[in-house]
Amino acid sequence: MGALRFIGFALIVGLVVAGLDYFQQDKKTDDTLSLSGYVETISARFDQSQKEREVKQTARERQKLWDAGAKAFIPSPPEGWARYALTEPDAKAVSRVLSEFGPVPLISSISGPAELLQLNAAGKDGALRKLDETGTVYAKEDELIWLDITLKPQAARNTLAGLALSAQDAFLDGMKAEQGYAVIDGVAFIETTGNLLDDTKKTNHRAFTGRIGFDQEVVIRLHADASDATIREFLGLVDYAGLNALLPHPALVVGNGIEVPLIRQPEIADEMHDLYETMQIAQLRLGQEKLENLDAAALVANTLSSSGFNSEGVMDITNGEVFENQELSQLSYIRTQNLLLASALSEVETEVASTGGIGGFVKGLMGKVAHANANADEPEPQVAPSAEVKVRKGGLGKSSCATLGSSKRCSVGGN
Repeated sequence: MGALRFIGFALIVGLVVAGLDYFQQDKKTDDTLSLSGYVETISARFDQSQKEREVKQTARERQKLWDAGAKAFIPSPPEGWARYALTEPDAKAVSRVLSEFGPVPLISSISGPAELLQLNAAGKDGALRKLDETGTVYAKEDELIWLDITLKPQAARNTLAGLALSAQDAFLDGMKAEQGYAVIDGVAFIETTGNLLDDTKKTNHRAFTGRIGFDQEVVIRLHADASDATIREFLGLVDYAGLNALLPHPALVVGNGIEVPLIRQPEIADEMHDLYETMQIAQLRLGQEKLENLDAAALVANTLSSSGFNSEGVMDITNGEVFENQELSQLSYIRTQNLLLASALSEVETEVASTGGIGGFVKGLMGKVAHANANADEPEPQVAPSAEVKVRKGGLGKSSCATLGSSKRCSVGGN
């Protein structure tokens, strides 16, 4: 009897639950929900639940790969090249990189005060171990390459430490004089040609930076004492599609085999980086507004609950005064970047078509080269008036440089 009562009770509970569920589903339809229609809602909800589980599982797997870091994406050396770990300071190639290139970990790669203290206590060995987590050294005869791929977490924009680190990172980037270099598989690479903080320092090596995403980013750094062909060869070895897949919002233009004509790559890389800087400046202005509208109670709560530089606070640091949606900023960036590159490539196609196809385009370029060579034998003209040289802007200030003959003068000022 006990078993029969239990079964009867279970049936009654099941009927009540089914009735309540039917009532809820019937309220969502304009007409009366039929039995077959109700069965269809069960199937549809089951499918939706399955999709949500798959999405969550994919997100967990992506996060697991992100947490593992990008060292697995460092490419194997081409034939004839040797590869060295940065923890081998006695190796000649590594010694040269450390003394000539001066590699340093990205600020964003340090998780918090505890790790920072450990690195300071460990000294040079600690810095080398940190660099070895994200990069490597390649050498062949007199050519030398340092390649680093760092996964930059989303900035903690709801804590004082996070806002300060974002501003510091942007300021240091803004002190660099840069120019577009290449667009490789949808990734814009910028060459650093100088530093406004130390305008007297001259180096024999070249430094390049490429980024995938905004705010939460994959940062690719390559320093080289090598030929242009070698630099492009190494940039072409990186698995950009795999790196792009690590981001919660992958870039639309990366990893799809997009090819940009070599002659247009510096210009388009500049335009793509200008977009990045525009987004960065907008983020900095929001940060400044947050600092001007700090809520004392939220600031204390977030500071106490924070477990590192990249951990978000539990409360809105402005108590609702300043709204910021970092996910929306990331989506806006990747969509605008997609439109920008599509527009630039469309202009290239139009230019090629207007010159009679690829053959006409190449002939036109050859004509320009011949004209330039002919002018090379003419007397050197008088020094032209100073022209503005593009310099990256950091924070909310303005920086500009002008060249006059062989001299360059730079100025930095606030808004």
